[in-house]
Amino acid sequence: MAQQRPITGRILEFLEGSAEYDFEALVARYPEFTWNEFFQEVGRLSRAGQIIITRGVGIFTIKHAAA
Repeated sequence: MAQQRPITGRILEFLEGSAEYDFEALVARYPEFTWNEFFQEVGRLSRAGQIIITRGVGIFTIKHAAA
């Protein structure tokens, strides 16, 4: 089993217990990572079926796929 990267844990922890969050709130919560790092990891988690990305007017929201 591949070891989870720190950014992956932060994203999944951020989404626990919530219906959904704005992508920008995630980026603002963890300034130690770049916007690009979040973008890449959120995309990977979405392709893996772990999270769902929803696009609205000028905003992206993310949530756990199991939620």
